[in-house]
Amino acid sequence: MANGTASGLNSDWSEGKAELHVILLCSVVLVIAAIIVAGNSLVVLSVVCNRRLQTKTSAFITSLAVGDLMIGLVLMPLIVVSNTVGPSVENGLKYCHVTISIAVMLMFNSVANLGAVTFDRFLAVVVPLRYKSIMTKRLIVPIIAFVWVFSTIFGFIPFMGWRTVIEPERSSGLFCQVPLNLAQGYIITVCVVGLLPSIFVLAAYLKIFQTAYHHELRIAAAINSVLRTNQNDLKLNMIKEMKAAKMVALVLGAFIFSWCPLFVIMIVDIAMKHSVNSYIYAGGVIFATLNSALNPVIYASMNSEFRDTFKALLQCQSISANRVAPGTV
Repeated sequence: MANGTASGLNSDWSEGKAELHVILLCSVVLVIAAIIVAGNSLVVLSVVCNRRLQTKTSAFITSLAVGDLMIGLVLMPLIVVSNTVGPSVENGLKYCHVTISIAVMLMFNSVANLGAVTFDRFLAVVVPLRYKSIMTKRLIVPIIAFVWVFSTIFGFIPFMGWRTVIEPERSSGLFCQVPLNLAQGYIITVCVVGLLPSIFVLAAYLKIFQTAYHHELRIAAAINSVLRTNQNDLKLNMIKEMKAAKMVALVLGAFIFSWCPLFVIMIVDIAMKHSVNSYIYAGGVIFATLNSALNPVIYASMNSEFRDTFKALLQCQSISANRVAPGTV
C-alpha cells in the first residue's frame, strides 16, 4: 500500500478565503442536501408509522433510505466544510480525507443495499413458494448488518494506509480533490468493485422478468381450469411481487444513471493522469448524490402505500391501516 504525505499541506490556502464560485457550488450542495433529508426522512417515517409498509422488502428499502439520509445529513455538509473551512485551518485536509472516505462508504452502501433488495425480489419472483421460508428475520438482519460493515470498512481503508496525499494548488481548482487524496490503485478498486455488482444485479433482473413472463403464461393457460380460484390468487400475488420488482428496478436504473458519470470521470482521470478539472469531478459527485433525492420520488410514484403515507405525514394526519390503501410491496 502506498502512503505518501506532502509536506506543508494546504500552506498556499491558509491565508485565503473561499472564492465566490466555491460558495455558490456549496450552496447548491446544501439545497440538494435539504431535499435528500426531507425525502428520505419521509421514507423512514412511513415505514415506522405504517404497519402495512413493514414488510421484508421494506427492511432493505429502509436501510437504503438511511444510507441516503446520511448522504444529506453527513456527507454533503462535509463537502461544504472541507472546501470552505478546510483551506483556512491547520490540517484542513483531514476534513477532506473524512469526506472522501464517507463518500466511498455510502456509495458502496447503496450498491450493497441494492444488491440485497434485488436478492429479495429474485427469491420472491423466481422461487415464490420458498420465499417466506428463506427470507426470514434471521437472514434479513445479518444481510443488512453485512451491508453496513462491509461498506464502512471499504470506505475507510485509506485510513489504514492505502493513501497518497498530494498538496493541492490554488490553480488546480477545489481544495478537496479525490485524485489528490487517494492512491490510484484504490480508485481503480473502487471502480471495479462498484461496477461489477451492478452487472450481476442487472443479470438477476433479467432472470426475474423472464420468470415472471413464464409464470404469467402458465397462469393464463390454467385460468379456466378447476383450479381457477388458486390460479387467480397466484396471479394477484405475482402482480404484487412484480410491482415491487419494477419499483426496485427503477431505483436501480436511477442509481446507474446517477453514478455512471462519476465512474466514467474517475476512469478517464486515471487514464489521463489526473488531468480532469476538479470542478468536473465535483460535478460528477454532486450528480451522483441526486440519486438519493430521486429514490423517495420513485417510491411515491410506484407505490400507492408510500404515496398515501407521505401525504398523511405531510398533512400531519394520523396513519391507520383502515385509511391507507393496501400497498404493493
